[in-house]
Amino acid sequence: MIFSISNGFDTAEKVESNSFAGLNIWERKHIQEWVQQNPEMLGEELLIVTTEFDRFVNSDDRLDLLAVDRDGNLVVVELKRDPIAGYADLQAVRYAAMVSSMTVDKVLPYFVVYRQKHYAEEISLTEARKRIFDFVEMPSFAEFSSKPRIILCAEGFSQEITTTVLWLRGFQVDLSCVTITPYKIGERIIVVPKVAIPLEEAKQYLIDIKIKEEQVEQSERKQNRRTLHVLLDEGLVKADEPIFLKNALPSYLEFKEGDPTFDAWITGKTGRSDSVRWKKDSEEYSISALTEIIFNQFHPSGKYPGGINGNWHWVTASGTPLWTLAAEFRAKSSN
Repeated sequence: MIFSISNGFDTAEKVESNSFAGLNIWERKHIQEWVQQNPEMLGEELLIVTTEFDRFVNSDDRLDLLAVDRDGNLVVVELKRDPIAGYADLQAVRYAAMVSSMTVDKVLPYFVVYRQKHYAEEISLTEARKRIFDFVEMPSFAEFSSKPRIILCAEGFSQEITTTVLWLRGFQVDLSCVTITPYKIGERIIVVPKVAIPLEEAKQYLIDIKIKEEQVEQSERKQNRRTLHVLLDEGLVKADEPIFLKNALPSYLEFKEGDPTFDAWITGKTGRSDSVRWKKDSEEYSISALTEIIFNQFHPSGKYPGGINGNWHWVTASGTPLWTLAAEFRAKSSN
């Protein structure tokens, strides 16, 4: 409830809430733009990485906003103008499942396109990666988890949806509901957001649960080291060792001896964006991101490939793919 106070501070006038339909406000044209420009409207700081995301396999679905939170989680944001918001919960869960396998490398090209389209800003994949990592405050962040968060945002929610949300939260599905209520004061429209689920009183409990999950996830990560991390730790490769893009290349790409496009060095670093240095521009990349960039540059239609494991395509001077080298070590270690 909102009250308007007079200039003399002597009277308070109740301002009645309105509806988006009554004010001729639309979901995509208005609400989505507001949230995109001010993600804090959803109750927290978020980095929007793309809008109207529709790159789902065998599906015409389109999620409203895809974001990253301060803990390094992907966040699916589903906006609804209608206070009933029918099936918003099911729709958002489906979207979360579809993006659950997305990695930082896969998100980068969409982030680049988003910044260019909405802000006329040209950024490289390297800069896009830096912005994501700079935004995330978790020191241990290296990759998105396979459990994206979900935020439903609408003028209101039916009992069916709130019941479903609470039930899913009981199974550790991070699903929140944010109500946005419009008020008309003179010629201006005031929008008041409020986090409806989870309740403020439950936040500390949820924080404790999150800390416990992070500890378990970090433990699992240590047991499942990335390919180059394994190779460096075990002395199978070393810093400044040359590698070559040579194995299992797509039909439109052919390795050329001496061409800097196909040459790189292992940096000796184990971060997500600095494991190799490309000979062509001397910049540092993750090995998969660099592979995707090269494949994209040579693709006849300029398509950007996804889901590439660069360790399979890059080989050592002896011709052994990095992935094979790590797989052989893991197999010996498990015996």
